[in-house]
Amino acid sequence: MASSKGAALTVAGISYYAHPQALGTVLHGNKRSTDTKPEPTVVISADNVTQAEDIISRIWNFAKHDDVYSEEFGKSLVLQTVAGSGNLRIIQDLQLSKKFTAIHTLEVDSSEDLLPSGPYFLQNGCIHQAWRLYVDELNAFVLTVIPNDVRSCTSFSVLDAIAADGIHKVVAVPSRLYATRSKIQPLAGMRFALKDCFNLAGVKTTMSSRAYTQVYGPEKESAAFASKLLSLGASIVGKTKMTNFASSDEPTDQWVDDICPINPRGDGYQSPSGSSSGAAAALAGYSWLDQSIGADTGGSIRAPATANGVFSLRPSWNITSMDGIGAIYPDFDVVGILARDLQSIHDIVSLTHDVDDAAKFPSKILYPEDFFPHSNRKQQAMVDTFVTVLEKFLGVKAIRTSLAERWRQCPPLEAGDHSITEYLAQGLLLALDDKASSNLPLSCIPAYSFARGIGEAVSQEDFYKGRAEIQVFRQWFDANVLSSDPDTKSDAIMIMPYGMGGPKYRDAPNR
Repeated sequence: MASSKGAALTVAGISYYAHPQALGTVLHGNKRSTDTKPEPTVVISADNVTQAEDIISRIWNFAKHDDVYSEEFGKSLVLQTVAGSGNLRIIQDLQLSKKFTAIHTLEVDSSEDLLPSGPYFLQNGCIHQAWRLYVDELNAFVLTVIPNDVRSCTSFSVLDAIAADGIHKVVAVPSRLYATRSKIQPLAGMRFALKDCFNLAGVKTTMSSRAYTQVYGPEKESAAFASKLLSLGASIVGKTKMTNFASSDEPTDQWVDDICPINPRGDGYQSPSGSSSGAAAALAGYSWLDQSIGADTGGSIRAPATANGVFSLRPSWNITSMDGIGAIYPDFDVVGILARDLQSIHDIVSLTHDVDDAAKFPSKILYPEDFFPHSNRKQQAMVDTFVTVLEKFLGVKAIRTSLAERWRQCPPLEAGDHSITEYLAQGLLLALDDKASSNLPLSCIPAYSFARGIGEAVSQEDFYKGRAEIQVFRQWFDANVLSSDPDTKSDAIMIMPYGMGGPKYRDAPNR
């Protein structure tokens, strides 16, 4: 696994990283610049600019749109031009303005070769991208990365930098000014973190397991979903911690191979839940991070979202590729989306999943009394308030229903005389034994040791029977509860509880 060989430095009290890739060579007058240490500068294109004031105004506006740029970069200027364009007058005007301590020139062959305007570093006459370093105070990341080639971003190296205190990792983020959103790259400039079950070319996937990390080397290819994000313009800045093999482990006594991330809510001593623990903690605590991607089997994206105070979506199964993602139960595993608002979830899913947008909202609200009222009165009151708001928004009243009663009315033939509870308990128990867990070494994890114990008594025939029963339930549910609809995708919204609504401290023993 390669490490980057850039330079970490401080500019006006802010930590930066000079990316090791040289993007061009500048001239100072008629000589090549020979600064031996990285010096902050700002690169501006002189194309379609006729006055020096226009360039100065553009630089002044950078700080409004970018957290990487600072005034120190604006003291030195690299004016880039296309060969033969002749911008001598602008250079003279800029020199007369006395706004810059140094003015360099960069000449490129065509407009397609122009670097994006923004903050850079100059070292030995070469231009390097400037990445700002943020401290991972929440201990949310397993490793942080930079692309080996900033122009293609197809393979990565581990960031070779650490916080000034020597304790925490740092995360490098590129200037937002380097990216321009387009129809082809609608995610350009957005910073993403990936759960550490997603393969990323050039670095290891650890599954938060010391043994797994020792056995397997760096990945040669990125997960299909990660590649899709990159093709859409996203910047992947690191891989976030997860519970060991995406188990249901809780801090602190069940986190054996790593230290659990810090939940930024409240007093900082609440559990971040799991298994996408770091993904949710990072998005909740770091304003410089735009999106966080996890995975969900039985709640691995939903539970951390509720604990850390962000939105999440477990999409329907099998509507995006899971290639290159560490699978736990392939019949249930999905990519999970975390965001700070619902619109962002919609936007990411519409770009990355094989599903069309809905033309209108569902026309029904289902309130299954199998799960309500909630044992926590305060949480039940919040559910009631939410249902009232949803009713007003959709212009309909919630329908009180019962899944158990609906099953009794029209059970699938395959269920025989079994109730819905009996049928699902049997199917899930058989389908979730460790034969489905991709041969991962899970015997050291309490939750999976339990499953392995059950699995030893389950024949291969019973295992496939359990999988078939789950498929029967899915078909019954689609036909009789939440039906597909060409306009709304689902004809109803079902209200479901999640969690107990009370605090869970990370230093409390787990049972």
